[in-house]
Amino acid sequence: MKQYKNIIVPTDGSENSRRALEHAVTIASVLGATITLVYVANIVSVISNFDQIPNASGYVTEQVALDMEEEGKNVLDDCAKAIRQNIEVKTVFEVGSPGPAILSVAKKYNADLIVMGSRGLGPLKGLFMGSVSSFVVTHSLCPAMIVK
Repeated sequence: MKQYKNIIVPTDGSENSRRALEHAVTIASVLGATITLVYVANIVSVISNFDQIPNASGYVTEQVALDMEEEGKNVLDDCAKAIRQNIEVKTVFEVGSPGPAILSVAKKYNADLIVMGSRGLGPLKGLFMGSVSSFVVTHSLCPAMIVK
């Protein structure tokens, strides 16, 4: 088996991302790898929906961004707590388009493997869509495991 040292696990709190985390934890515990949990808030996508609402003020969009950041950090904390203590865990909160943001984190942290769910919570949450896993598999420079 390849010696994976740095495993990236994008998460949005969905059941699929939790299953992906379980697989990543199994691999990391066997190989002694580090897990980096990544939450990507696609704030621009969510806020752009407010452009369609009359009288949507800057305050409203700022509050949405703050709420998304809080939600993301809560998801990361919950996932980190679910991992056994003998595995090193890092958490990363990113803002941007999920696919490219995941790949950017993978490059920054020298990922050997990306383990992610096939589908997330969807565009209403502004995070993962089915196309994100497809984008990551297509453009990743390291192996990617997609968990159903």
